[in-house]
Amino acid sequence: MKTELKIISVMAVLVSATLFLVYQNPNEIPKSLSFKKQTNEIISINEKSKKYKLDGNMQQFNASRILMGEKFKELSLDLLGIKISKVTLLEGQYPFMTVQQRAEKFDYVPSSICAIEQNIPLQLQKISQTKNFQIFSKKYASHTLELDIFDERNDISNIHYGLIATNEKNQLASTYFHLDTCTNEITDKQPYHLNCFDKNTDYRFASFNTDDVLSSYSNGHFCNIELDSWRQSLYEYSLTLRDQRHQLRQESMIESIDNESHWKFISEMNKLGELGNLVGQIIHYNYDEQSLHEQIEQYEKQYGSIPEELSELMEKRK
Repeated sequence: MKTELKIISVMAVLVSATLFLVYQNPNEIPKSLSFKKQTNEIISINEKSKKYKLDGNMQQFNASRILMGEKFKELSLDLLGIKISKVTLLEGQYPFMTVQQRAEKFDYVPSSICAIEQNIPLQLQKISQTKNFQIFSKKYASHTLELDIFDERNDISNIHYGLIATNEKNQLASTYFHLDTCTNEITDKQPYHLNCFDKNTDYRFASFNTDDVLSSYSNGHFCNIELDSWRQSLYEYSLTLRDQRHQLRQESMIESIDNESHWKFISEMNKLGELGNLVGQIIHYNYDEQSLHEQIEQYEKQYGSIPEELSELMEKRK
């Protein structure tokens, strides 16, 4: 009898402990169960969107597309802790293609691609853990935020998540994250990225230079990447190159050109484009003297000597 009482007492304690664990926070759902539920909802909406589009029922398709956007807003609030005002699901990329559809459309190897909709909650959680997201969201959470989702699956099964913040002065700040949909790991080579754009002044600058991005996050401007005087001169020179390309493109549209002139135009556009890339790399990477020389040498092997104006800027660094 004593033994039976002991057993009953032990069972009572165990049951009480279990009930305490279950009911101490009834609103808390294990992440694994929450992720599964959210993922199933995403898959369901995506499948319905496919059906509506295949049937040509555009009214229902558009409604399901809006519903998917609302789901992303809900997930962003839950997993990223930010309020998203607008979600962009790029035309032609939604509903999300199956692995086979994506592989056939772009002639990719199916084994290198995984489904997008399977692990979106987990991917958003991974983004929330990055320093870049944490600092970006801290600075811009009070502003209007948009979320872009692009299907970039190719030899790397990437999905693109872009965040865009806008203030009342039409100034924009954006960053992005790429994740492999097979491994759910972030594939960006640089830990930080920031793109600034001011519609009023046409100022635009993008950087993945850690020091520059962190400086912009901490300065008093909405989004302004402050460069030292030498790199600022390079940036202004890059704007000149951009204008030259634009003018060249405009001239080619106005004038009637023969085949030879057309190839000359293509060659000049490529040359200006590569020169712009070179200048951009010098600004972003802030090369040491040896690396700078190697980059210029590589350009000159293909396109000839760098322009005199750029050469003079290189001299000013010494």
